[in-house]
This record gives sequence, C-alpha cells and structure tokens, in this order.
Amino acid sequence: MKKINHWINGKNVAGNDYFQTTNPATGDVLAEVASGG
Repeated sequence: MKKINHWINGKNVAGNDYFQTTNPATGDVLAEVASGG
C-alpha cells in the first residue's frame, strides 16, 4: 500500500498520524495519507 507524506519546503516529511483513503466504488484501500494538523 502506498504511504503519502507531507510535502513541506520541497521535502518529503513523514507525518505522525495517517488515515486510509479508499475507493468509494469498491471499498479497497488505496493509500495511507499523513494527517495535517
């Protein structure tokens, strides 16, 4: 599964918390996305 981090000042920065994003048609998990504060 793909993990999507923050993009800050041109750098890929890991987050502390992540949430799953899903395909609404199938319910399949597409990626884990970093939560922004």
